[in-house]
Amino acid sequence: MFAGEVDLNSWYKPKIDKKVLKDLSKRSDVKGIIDISIFGIALLFSGYLCVISWGTWWSIPALLLYGNIFYCKTISVNHETNHETYFRSRRLNKIFYEITSFLGGFESVRWKWSHFHHHTYTIFTHKEVYDYENNSPRPTEPIRFFLNFLPLGPLFNIQKVMHFTHFEIIKHSLGIMSPVVKITVPENEVKNVINMSRIYVLLWLLVVATSVYLQSWLPVIMIMLPPFYGNTILMICTMTQHAGLADNVKDHRKSTRTVIMNPFFSFLYSHMEYHIEHHIFPKVPCHNLKRFHEEVEGQMPKPYKGIFQAYKSIIPAILKQSKDKDYFVDVEVPDVNN
Repeated sequence: MFAGEVDLNSWYKPKIDKKVLKDLSKRSDVKGIIDISIFGIALLFSGYLCVISWGTWWSIPALLLYGNIFYCKTISVNHETNHETYFRSRRLNKIFYEITSFLGGFESVRWKWSHFHHHTYTIFTHKEVYDYENNSPRPTEPIRFFLNFLPLGPLFNIQKVMHFTHFEIIKHSLGIMSPVVKITVPENEVKNVINMSRIYVLLWLLVVATSVYLQSWLPVIMIMLPPFYGNTILMICTMTQHAGLADNVKDHRKSTRTVIMNPFFSFLYSHMEYHIEHHIFPKVPCHNLKRFHEEVEGQMPKPYKGIFQAYKSIIPAILKQSKDKDYFVDVEVPDVNN
C-alpha cells in the first residue's frame, strides 16, 4: 500500500480490556486545573527571581530556571490541549491551547493539523506524507544535533534557525507557506494559518512596544524569548521520543521510545515520557499514561530507566546515522506480530 494511503487500523495495537481502556481515557478538569496551577506557581516564583535579580549576574541562572520551566511546560500543555485530553472541558482545552500556542511560538492552526499528521504518519519519510514533526532528523553533521540542547544553541545552527517556529510564523504572516503547511493543512484552513500568524506578529509587536514604554527588555525576554534560551529541558525530553529509531514502520514500538523520567522532568513534560503508549492511544490523558503503561507493559519493549540510559542509545545512533543514513536502533519487542 502506498504511504499516502496508510490504513490507520493496520498500526500495531496492544491487547487491553475495553473497560480498562475506557476508564483510562476519562479526562479530568480537576487534574488539569491542579497541574496548570502548579505550573503557574512555579512560573511566578521563577519569574520573581528574574525580576529581583535583573541587572546582576544572578539574572542568568534565574532566567535559565524560568525559561526552562516556561518553555517545557508550555509546550507540553500545548500538546495535551491540542489532543483535548488535558481538561475534560473542550472550552478549557481550547483556551489553554491558544494561550500556550502563542507563548510557545507554535501557531495554533498549523500545529493542530501537523500534529494530527505526525500521529498518522509517525516518522514517515516519503515526500507526499513527510513527517515534519519528527524529532529525529538524520544529521550529516552531529554538531547540529547537539546544538539543540544548548541555551541559544539553535540560533547558531543556520539550518535550524530557518525552520524555527517563530521564523515560520513570520513567513506565514507574509503569505509564504512552508512545506509542512502544504502537506498537512487542508486548503480551506490555509487562510486561517495566515490570519493567526498575523495575530501572533501583532502581539509580539505589542510586547516589544510594552518593553519600550517601560524602558526594560524584561517583557520581551520573559514573554517572547524563552523558546530561545529555555530550550534545554524540552529538547532533552523530546529528543528521546523518536531519535535514532526506525522510520516508515507501522509499529510505534519500533519508532517511538518510552523513558522513565524523574518527577521534575515528568511534571514539566506532562508525562509524555510514556511516548509509545501516547502514540498508540493518543486519547488517553497524560495523567493516566503511567497506569496505561503498567496495563500493557508486557506487550511493550523494556522502557529506558532514565534520561542517561536513553541517551546511551541515542547518541551512538546519531553518530552512526551521520555516516550511514540507513542505520537505526532495532528495538526488541515481545511479539512484533502480536
